[in-house]
Amino acid sequence: MPSLSSLTRAMRVIRIVAVVLCALLLVATFGLIALESTWVKPQPPDGLHSYLYRSTGTENVPLVVMQVLPDMFPEHFQPRGPEYGDWIQQFGFTRAPEGTNEGLPIGFALSNHRPGSGSPSPVPYVGFTCGMCHTARVQTSDADPGVLVIGMGSPHLDFIAWVDAFKDAVLDEQRLTVDTVSETYQKKFQRELTLAERAMINIWLPQIRKTLQRNLPRFDEPFGGKDLLDASKMPNGPSRTQPFRNLVRNVMDRPATLGDYAYCKIPTLYEQGNRQWGQYDGSVGNRLTRSVMAAIAVGANIDNLNEPEISRSVIQAVDYTVGLRGPPYAEVFKEHGAALDPNRVERGREVYMKHCHDCHGIRDPKTGNWEKGKYTGEVVPVEKLGTDAERVSFRHFERLPDILYNMFPDDNPLKPKREDIRPGPAGTTQGYINAPIETVWSRAPYLHNGSVATLAELINLKPRRELFYRGRNLYDPVDMGLVVPQAPDARNYYQFDTRLRGNSNKGHDYPWAYNSPERDEAQLRDLLEFLKTLD
Repeated sequence: MPSLSSLTRAMRVIRIVAVVLCALLLVATFGLIALESTWVKPQPPDGLHSYLYRSTGTENVPLVVMQVLPDMFPEHFQPRGPEYGDWIQQFGFTRAPEGTNEGLPIGFALSNHRPGSGSPSPVPYVGFTCGMCHTARVQTSDADPGVLVIGMGSPHLDFIAWVDAFKDAVLDEQRLTVDTVSETYQKKFQRELTLAERAMINIWLPQIRKTLQRNLPRFDEPFGGKDLLDASKMPNGPSRTQPFRNLVRNVMDRPATLGDYAYCKIPTLYEQGNRQWGQYDGSVGNRLTRSVMAAIAVGANIDNLNEPEISRSVIQAVDYTVGLRGPPYAEVFKEHGAALDPNRVERGREVYMKHCHDCHGIRDPKTGNWEKGKYTGEVVPVEKLGTDAERVSFRHFERLPDILYNMFPDDNPLKPKREDIRPGPAGTTQGYINAPIETVWSRAPYLHNGSVATLAELINLKPRRELFYRGRNLYDPVDMGLVVPQAPDARNYYQFDTRLRGNSNKGHDYPWAYNSPERDEAQLRDLLEFLKTLD
């Protein structure tokens, strides 16, 4: 039996070891805290860079995974086959300048914040920015290098299809593992993943996979492969989203399938200071609130939006759009025979002032400011406009505003005012705003659901097409809009059928309906010429 002195010495050793271990643990904890503080570096104020490349709280995948995912799942990320280009080309993203943004497109943010919590991360994650949807490269031919237009709603981006491709890849438990990512990364970049990169993938992959699997009963399985090109399965198509669907899913925890056909064209973001309401249907007033809702629709939450770096970048991006001017038509198309006839422009101005000015206003040539018309800023009932009503009549239209307002704690700096969300104290009219139409050439496709390809069709100079194809459409500077074939071709795969629910191209028959006996084709040609000068 051990002596009392032996037991005393043993207990003393145990206590010393325990103290040493606690001290080491304390040192390690403080060391980790100190190290974490170096992972996220403050960024200098820069509205343009925030708009194009900085976090909006939507981080969702480690950079090293994103860099190899398209290589591991070509059937989803190149659904048309490798001969049609890489995933950036096939899903209509806007390519960043060569050698920038780690090879990712414009609108993909890199930040050292973890998904969901916004906590610091030793490795960068990929999220999305305003520039993903609201930047485009405009080409008039395949040989045309094109012009990068910041603030333009992308007419090419098929983001919803890309999201399904991403989900398909992540849900594949056999092909997507830490080891397969590591092997693919080593082959592509000739280096092994670091311990931190492997550790963060080990944490991220089970979490995101569990979330996607938990959502399957509500959202159903994602489509993949060539189904991503099928309009009957993926009804959004290029340049369109269903923002309320994602808000209903992410905030209300509902499937958002029954009665939800609120297809929305990706809008331009020019001169937001000219607008009283941030959304063109008057559903959201404050510009910052609108952008926060957009971030929540693609995965941000209250926690990561509370991170100072993230909230600053969102605010800077929104502020950047307050005075953002789009490039003039004559500048963008100067190499494409875009010279305007001054006599036709002057006659067209008279037509515009008579038929369009009261609703949309006009730019003052002396001050450069956009001057409002008599009815600019008013919400016109959808019954009066005659345009598709789905955006303002979806199933949860009445309930969603209060739920969005209440999801933010009262002390949250991004909490919206209740009067900034319709329907509510500021109005209940279901319709669309008479908004300024600065840089009108860049707003194609037209109407809120993108159902009219050219401005010539919108003003009823030409008949509106019932069936056409979308994808990476070229631009037609004569008719001011997209070149849309009547059958699928090498660039355009998505069938846009205006006879389907949510796709109607009817309404907004100004100055005259196409079949009206008062319609004056000569005046409409002059009007189109004048509209090319509205920059």
